[in-house]
Amino acid sequence: MILKSLSSSSKGNIHILENGETSILLDCGVKFNRLSNELNSIKIDGVLITHEHGDHIGGCKTLTENKRTTYYSTEETLNKIEVPIFLKRAIQPFKTFKIGSFSIVAFDVKHDAIHPVNYLIHDSITGANLLYITDTGYMDNLEFKDIDYFLIECNFDEEWFNKEELTVTEQIKKRRLFSDVGHLSIQKTIEFLKRTMNHNTKKIVLCHISHSFDEYKEFEKRVRKELNFENVLALNPKYVGAVITMLKEEKEVIHFE
Repeated sequence: MILKSLSSSSKGNIHILENGETSILLDCGVKFNRLSNELNSIKIDGVLITHEHGDHIGGCKTLTENKRTTYYSTEETLNKIEVPIFLKRAIQPFKTFKIGSFSIVAFDVKHDAIHPVNYLIHDSITGANLLYITDTGYMDNLEFKDIDYFLIECNFDEEWFNKEELTVTEQIKKRRLFSDVGHLSIQKTIEFLKRTMNHNTKKIVLCHISHSFDEYKEFEKRVRKELNFENVLALNPKYVGAVITMLKEEKEVIHFE
């Protein structure tokens, strides 16, 4: 199983998950022409959409103009996507559906969107489970077992807002980010991982890091230290291309233009 993260930030989110038989996209927030080399080289069996914000659906229209595929999400979210209706497949949270050799369960999350969901994905070839969590400020109501791989949001550091005076813009941003319908801070991400990781966990990929944060590798170091777990990768929020993560392989990260 291979995870190719093509872009991950507030400017656009799109990942490819493939296992040799099936290839799916996790969100599609970057226009096709920016990633045509990577997307033209694969047959896309389906696209999982988490919610309707532009950084998650902004590439759907141009993808459809270049490649025929099917989009999966809640009915409310699909109504916001500009693709032909016959390419839309509405799913129900907590009910398993399949795309090729992947079995998938969507689950409700809290975010300032119409009906956001995240995804638990099981690869029938390797038997591995990948949990995709992004764009939510609250995970205390959900429990997961036997997760091999985490692709999880680590958007900001609560300490960034721990100062005596905040500008009006900072105050507004803080209220949104810290709310249940905001984003996961590194503190909340670590807390969730501490109670969810188990002996099966093999790798953690930190995604949707704030686009304004240049020292994103610091998040990687902090998560490693807090969890006492070495196999952590933080995605560069300013990189658009391909970061390839070979799941179940020793050589795990390759950058290329």
